[in-house]
Amino acid sequence: MSLINFIRNFPEIKEKKGRYYLFLGIIFGLSAKDTLTVTNDCLEQDIFKRKILLNKIMISSPEWTQKERELLFDKVYDAKDSLSSYFKKENASIILVSLFPYISKVKQDKVVDYFLQSNYKNNRKRVYKYFLDNWSPSCQKIIERAWKEFKDEEVLRLIIFKMPKEFLLDNLKEILSYFDDNDLVNDFYQKILRNKLYSRLYDDIPLIIKKLKKNDPISFIFIEKNRNGTIDIDWATEIYKKYSQSRFLARWYAEMGLWEKIINNDPDFLSKIKL
Repeated sequence: MSLINFIRNFPEIKEKKGRYYLFLGIIFGLSAKDTLTVTNDCLEQDIFKRKILLNKIMISSPEWTQKERELLFDKVYDAKDSLSSYFKKENASIILVSLFPYISKVKQDKVVDYFLQSNYKNNRKRVYKYFLDNWSPSCQKIIERAWKEFKDEEVLRLIIFKMPKEFLLDNLKEILSYFDDNDLVNDFYQKILRNKLYSRLYDDIPLIIKKLKKNDPISFIFIEKNRNGTIDIDWATEIYKKYSQSRFLARWYAEMGLWEKIINNDPDFLSKIKL
């Protein structure tokens, strides 16, 4: 029996014991050519075999030739829709994303189009994450389309962090509708995202910033710190007295160089707060 047939007929793996480590060792020893040969077979097998194959591709493919990577991409791309379960299709999608940096621009556009039209949100999320880490101006039109069609929360992060200010201002009302005041009280992630938006648009939204200073002074201070802004010492002192139990406020004041000014301004400051 050839090694390829041995892999194809390998018994089901149900746990990380002897069979698992044997299959892992064999797969990790395969050449690029043999990996190409067994990929579709492994994608239709149990979860352990699929994960072993995925790890092999993610670790080894950067060392393969361009031709080998593109051949694997074509093979997985052509097979993805015929796989017999959602989870197997998920593994195929992860392989495509892992190959994304190494394939031609034509193939990159092909996979982006596929993912952004996918009914599976996880597929779209993979594209968003890749763009977040590998942004270029050419991504803008793609993200505009995704925003228009899906309004995924994950694309909102991309928009706030990466899209031009003009786009943020043109779509500000709709973007702000994502941030519910009640959710912001308990959702730290949402608040950080909203604060990043306000930081980028600070000079263009003075009324919003004024309202934020009154209703959420902690966020206001966070934004001022990040943009190297200044804070009135008397106001900063009163806010600290009110929010002395904050996990971050003392550190932010230190980073802004406020403590020496506060203490010089009010030597009895410590006796006036509850710690």
